[in-house]
Amino acid sequence: MEAKKILTRKNKPTNELQRSVEKIFKGTKLIFTEAYYLDCEVDENTGIINKNKEVRHYTKDQINRNMKALKSAYLISKGAVSPNEIIEFRNKYRIAASTLSVILGFSKNTISNIENEGVTSLPSGRLIKMCLSNLELLRSYIKNCDDIDNHKKDELDKSLLQCGL
Repeated sequence: MEAKKILTRKNKPTNELQRSVEKIFKGTKLIFTEAYYLDCEVDENTGIINKNKEVRHYTKDQINRNMKALKSAYLISKGAVSPNEIIEFRNKYRIAASTLSVILGFSKNTISNIENEGVTSLPSGRLIKMCLSNLELLRSYIKNCDDIDNHKKDELDKSLLQCGL
């Protein structure tokens, strides 16, 4: 994926940067990755641009992504599954994101969306975490899923049993 470029006040392209941020949100200490770019400092009162000092600035898109990252970090701290946990689980058991979504009763792209954009709700995140940490529960979901054929169910069950030992 190509790094995003932003045009600065000096009319030069700059790369989007990231940093780890620690914040207190709803009384909970959270650490998440924030996106920003560097540009000249601007005095908010006078509008004078200090070309000798660079400070962090945020585009609208970066603000939205940073807010999603904060929300996701908060939900994870309250027991929701992290995107990395889902990715590691799916890789270990060789389960497609769309298949896992259907097994758990979500729309086809829900798991993929969580992996790319972060957790969307606490109940969904907790349910997914519970199922990923309890293979018997997940096997029960697979057994009762009407949207997957029996051959695929047997294949998934076998994979869970082999890798789960």
